[in-house]
Amino acid sequence: MEREEREEAREWSAKRDEIAQTMWTDYMVRHIIMGKGNQEGTSKQFRWTKPMEHFFLEILAEEAQKGNKPSNTFKAASINRVVEAISEKFQVQCDAKHVKNHLRTVKKQWQIICTIQGESGFGWDDNMKMITCDRATYDAAVMAHKKYEPFLNKSIDHYDEMALVVGKDMATGSFARTFADIDLDDDNIGSVPIDCENEATKEVRTNVSSSGTSKRKRKKAQESVEDEQIKLVSEQLGEIANALKQFIADKTPHLYKEVMSMEVEGFDDDFLCSVFDYLVSHESEAKAFLVKRKKHRKIWLQKFSQG
Repeated sequence: MEREEREEAREWSAKRDEIAQTMWTDYMVRHIIMGKGNQEGTSKQFRWTKPMEHFFLEILAEEAQKGNKPSNTFKAASINRVVEAISEKFQVQCDAKHVKNHLRTVKKQWQIICTIQGESGFGWDDNMKMITCDRATYDAAVMAHKKYEPFLNKSIDHYDEMALVVGKDMATGSFARTFADIDLDDDNIGSVPIDCENEATKEVRTNVSSSGTSKRKRKKAQESVEDEQIKLVSEQLGEIANALKQFIADKTPHLYKEVMSMEVEGFDDDFLCSVFDYLVSHESEAKAFLVKRKKHRKIWLQKFSQG
């Protein structure tokens, strides 16, 4: 029942967005006919509707998965693809400046989401892609930070696509992402946050700074700090390795079983094996597939076979 309600809510949201886009398109047509839609005016008054924002994220998420986001910056060809696709699909005059400006907006939204996730008192519903909290926490957070409100106790549209488009660091605590989400390029080796400022280290540093009487003591204390840091790094790496083992052990067989169960719907065994191989390497899409009802999985598989 709860899933059906969520599906109905999403269908209504999509219908509402479609109506909004139709109204906006009609307005733009009238605006151009009246002679106000010249290139300069359109550029200054460009507006991003919900369907346009979703399309924008879907395209850039694809580009990121293709490897067209080196050093956390999209290639010019990816930006141009968005420009052409938005202009053609929505019959508006979109240019690279509009895309880059909106990308900055999405980055700011993602920064707010990550900030909230890093604070205590908030939970995470992965099925709904929603930051959760109780009423008292909500009221206190919104009072202190009004900009938090759009992201609390509400599904975050296209969360997985946003993570691909503007995310780069691994979240911590209750929001920790799996090992498959971590970018292991050389440039990001230092991106995993490690808290080396534990109580033992603080005590050693205090003793070192206060004594100042013996070089031997200072050297011993420094070695103790370094040993503690190495130990903590080792523990962090061990946790990452365990997360990988857990993911492989628990999720992959379940995914295989669910994909191959669609054979009763008329799909070829070899085709389903190809689908499984694809989903194993695309975790966000695998998650989405697992939470779909059977009829929606069937629709997704039909589209996949045509793509």
